[in-house]
Amino acid sequence: MEHSAPADRGKRALPWVVGVLTLALAGAPSPGVDFAEAAWLWAVPFALWAVARPGWRTWLVASAITMVVAKCALLVWLRHVYVPLGYLGLVFVSFASAIFPVLWLALLRWLFPKTQGAPLTARLVIQLGLAGAWVFLEWVQSWFLTGFPWMLLAESQWLRPTALSLCAWGGPWALGFAIMLFNLGLARYVARVFHARRQALPAAAPAPFAILRNVCPEFYLGVAPLFFALFSHLQALNLHRARAEKLFTAAVVQMDFPPGEKWDETKVTRHVAIARELTLNAASGATPPDIILWPEAALPYPVGNAGYDSFLKQLAHDTRSTLLIGAISLQGDGYFNGIHVVTPDGGVGADFYAKRHLVPFGEYVPLADILPLRKVVPIAHDSLVGGRADPLPVPLPGNRNGRPLLAGTLVCYEDVFPALSLDMARRGADFIAVVTNDAWYGREAGAYQHAAHSAVIAASLRLPVVRCGNNGWSGVISPLGQAQALEDATGSIYFRGTGRFDVHGIPASVREPTFYVRHGDWVVKMSALLALWACVRNRVRRRKTMAGHAL
Repeated sequence: MEHSAPADRGKRALPWVVGVLTLALAGAPSPGVDFAEAAWLWAVPFALWAVARPGWRTWLVASAITMVVAKCALLVWLRHVYVPLGYLGLVFVSFASAIFPVLWLALLRWLFPKTQGAPLTARLVIQLGLAGAWVFLEWVQSWFLTGFPWMLLAESQWLRPTALSLCAWGGPWALGFAIMLFNLGLARYVARVFHARRQALPAAAPAPFAILRNVCPEFYLGVAPLFFALFSHLQALNLHRARAEKLFTAAVVQMDFPPGEKWDETKVTRHVAIARELTLNAASGATPPDIILWPEAALPYPVGNAGYDSFLKQLAHDTRSTLLIGAISLQGDGYFNGIHVVTPDGGVGADFYAKRHLVPFGEYVPLADILPLRKVVPIAHDSLVGGRADPLPVPLPGNRNGRPLLAGTLVCYEDVFPALSLDMARRGADFIAVVTNDAWYGREAGAYQHAAHSAVIAASLRLPVVRCGNNGWSGVISPLGQAQALEDATGSIYFRGTGRFDVHGIPASVREPTFYVRHGDWVVKMSALLALWACVRNRVRRRKTMAGHAL
């Protein structure tokens, strides 16, 4: 008994050690911390623990606690939205988001231990199946309960253009698959080395070739996408250098209005004056920018109001630029949250983009006709859902660049849904414009996390992305995923000001769509098949083993 006590204590402490390691590795790649390499390691502690075949109850409790805490830490900025309701939202969204990684970890506990001593084919099928299951669950999360695919595994690499190059082949799903494949391959290699040492296996070859005794095909399978990513990035870089040119100059106006004050009637006049002054400053200089962007619902006036329309036309005339603004527009008893084009000659254009994917409890109240939720959620009227999927034509003043550019427009958190930007790219978008108001998130990691999705969009579509936020993140992202943010002298993105960026890309006349644009979510379909294959094969193999024992 004296000798077993330390072992028992170590066994009881193991779930906590695994959980802490996983939390550290899962949090390190998050935008704001940006140690992206940790994403390639985060699942390793749980995979190695799975080899020891811990009890299911211990495993599930440890998985649930770890993932809920990880999601809470990731989404902690939600507490700023509609205080104190934001705290309830933080808890609910964290628990709902944790469901999917917990399901995957349960699958990991079931399948990964079976790689020990299994034939090579079975090990590879399990590795591919688990990586596929992760991607499939991320895809389910993108539509479950209206969808909240916030910070998919791919977004952890938003400052790593080489890794992002995989997105051009299969969107965020391809990069997520590669990251998980590497995690599992590394875990198999470490498990194999420890198993070999415990068994004191002799070297399989003379000293010059002793390293071959630790050959692990699963590890090489996990590393293979990294070499492909490097090759893909170099190829895209060479193509970009040969064909890319300056498409236009964009200026972003970051108004930094507190979200609770935007609709305050006593402050509207001051906000209008600030917006005008900032916009004129953005256009100052010998050559005005081609396009000036405003953030989401920048001012409380609706487009269609004669006074507001006149103000916007005069501002476009004074700046000699096209304005691409976030604004609301009324229709009957409802309103659209959208993006409008204002030109110096024509004023507010008839064409506009209206947001297609609304924020629950932000722009509409689910089940409001059944439950009295409007009594606690401060939304008197639901926003209307837009139907336009075509890019928005954006004429350039003086027709300086030929035909109007086609902007793939996204409002607020629409850029976290890959299908929306993919749809725009297939319809001929020359660039993606994102207008948002991340002031609701406070001055923490929320704005950075949001911007990470735009970097994945740029790399997936090979199109430049221009973002304008109320108080950050504003800036431009190249078709290769290289991000350039609007920052003040201290390096902060949270301030009132403007910035100008040259936007480069490959012209439509010579641009070829990426594999992802042509074939869409093929990685998701492949992943679902691989996960099903691994589960079915394991089930069949188990039945054969049990039948053999019965004989």
